[in-house]
Amino acid sequence: MRSLRTWFEKTFPPEEPHHPRAERRAVEGLEAIHWTGTSPGLDIVKNISATGMYLVTRERWPQGEVNPIRLVYPELADDDPDREVTLQAKAVRWGEDGMGLNFVLPESMDLWLWKTDGLVEAEDILSEFRLARALSFLRRICPSATQELKLLFREGLSNLRISSAVVIAHRAETMLAAERDFDRLRAPQKLVMRVIQEGSWAEDTTTQQLWAGVLATACTLMGDDESNLPYMDLLAELASIDGRLFTAACTKSRKIFADSGAVSAQPFVCSAQELMQIAGAHDLMKIDRNIFQLSLLGLLEPRVKSKYFNFEQEANLTPTALGLELFARCQGHRGAPHDYYAARPTNDTPPSKEESAPQT
Repeated sequence: MRSLRTWFEKTFPPEEPHHPRAERRAVEGLEAIHWTGTSPGLDIVKNISATGMYLVTRERWPQGEVNPIRLVYPELADDDPDREVTLQAKAVRWGEDGMGLNFVLPESMDLWLWKTDGLVEAEDILSEFRLARALSFLRRICPSATQELKLLFREGLSNLRISSAVVIAHRAETMLAAERDFDRLRAPQKLVMRVIQEGSWAEDTTTQQLWAGVLATACTLMGDDESNLPYMDLLAELASIDGRLFTAACTKSRKIFADSGAVSAQPFVCSAQELMQIAGAHDLMKIDRNIFQLSLLGLLEPRVKSKYFNFEQEANLTPTALGLELFARCQGHRGAPHDYYAARPTNDTPPSKEESAPQT
């Protein structure tokens, strides 16, 4: 009976499901930087699909060899990491003018390159890769949110909000990559969805970084830590200028470390010119309202202010203990704020022992 079954299986093998070849298209201007020697090479991408690409190059990687490759186009600024796409590619065949590569993508990374039948720009390809990578990361840290995330990204967010959400996800992934067991860290669905829904309104990189840090510190082995939700209430109130002022206050102020482990900040005062430089704006009255908002949120110390702010005045940007704790979490730090700031001296001269002593 066993030999008959073996003969039958060999004679009538089960039909394998048909997997049509992923559609390949030429995309004008799309190039790739790869590192296989002493210096990076830049070559033209002849065509690309959701599974691989053909690279016009003199190089011939051994078949099966995997190397990092970065997709670029001429208009992409070299100093714009939030728009870069770097992935792993494996050599699968050689041609007369180059070689075919298959992408080695993270698990659950689904690409949807050809959204229309029209022309596709190189920038669109990079945006789709970045979106797919962000979704793959978010689905990994919160599998239960997979369908809700797909729907939100495809239909619920504008292009600008998608771009912001992708930046937040990528930065959070980078922060987690340095942690032990990073691939096992998980986050609650409620928290992940809130980061995407509310953090995607952040238009500047400073505030996006704050949201990314809160997402990173919410990831744990148990995946049930919702302690960052109150901090998200605060972040949701921050506009772009608020985020810049708050970040400057927490990074530039000199810290005081108490024996009890508490951390506070010495008074941090800025001139009108310094405020405009930090805020990236010239409307002092608007900046003044932003400072007042941060004070109302409990992130900056309250201050006595006149009705109108002018160029001769100075403004108090001293962060509170709550502000310092929030900022530490926004930088990916899960422990006591004291440990975070003790390891990071400010740009100013460190305070003396007398200045660092606990105040009574």
